[in-house]
Amino acid sequence: MAPLLAVIGAGGKTTALRCLLPHLTGQHVLLTTTTHIYPLAPPHTRLLLTDPTEPALLDALRVPGAVCAGRQAEDGKLSALPPALLEAARRTADLVLCEADGAHHLPLKLHRADEPVLPPQTDRCLIVAGLSAWGQPVAQAVHRYALHPRWAHDPVLPVGAAEILLCIYETAAACGLPPRQVRILLNQADTLLSAAQGAALAERLTAEGFSCRAGSLQQEADALAAWILAGISARD
Repeated sequence: MAPLLAVIGAGGKTTALRCLLPHLTGQHVLLTTTTHIYPLAPPHTRLLLTDPTEPALLDALRVPGAVCAGRQAEDGKLSALPPALLEAARRTADLVLCEADGAHHLPLKLHRADEPVLPPQTDRCLIVAGLSAWGQPVAQAVHRYALHPRWAHDPVLPVGAAEILLCIYETAAACGLPPRQVRILLNQADTLLSAAQGAALAERLTAEGFSCRAGSLQQEADALAAWILAGISARD
């Protein structure tokens, strides 16, 4: 089956997926979700399919380019394809990109026991965390912040390095994959200060065995996309 890259966390998941697509020209790519995603229609993708039948989706994936597909959901979003249809698509595509988490547009996230929703046999998981959380109260920066007892008691606690690391460690544990299958992107390093803060965190996470980068998807999309896709962007 085609390799599958799942994107979880907060602070730029959909942006990360959008930045990957120009690096996959000529490949047969499915972009989908196991939760909810705002659809990426042309020109970001070659084709958008809502509630596709199996023949329609497989025919679309036989043509080079990216196909965004899912079931119609509320608020203009797409929800997950049926598991059997996703499996059939993986047998036709070269690569599947899947948004597997939701964060309500906040830069950090904690997870319930049923989150994230990684598809079976996920090959790589990209964890995204947003450095724009730094200095904000946890209640304004962390989706599901109340899952942490101290944060629930003190919702105005400002986010710093310890809080960002806690969210990353929690997300890495929640995804259930070994570090060799995980990439951690500290996104939103859009200023000199946030870049320095992110670099220090990335150095620590790298020393702990993770593949981690701090950067800005707005400013360094090509370099970050190449790192995310290295070793997985072509079918074996």
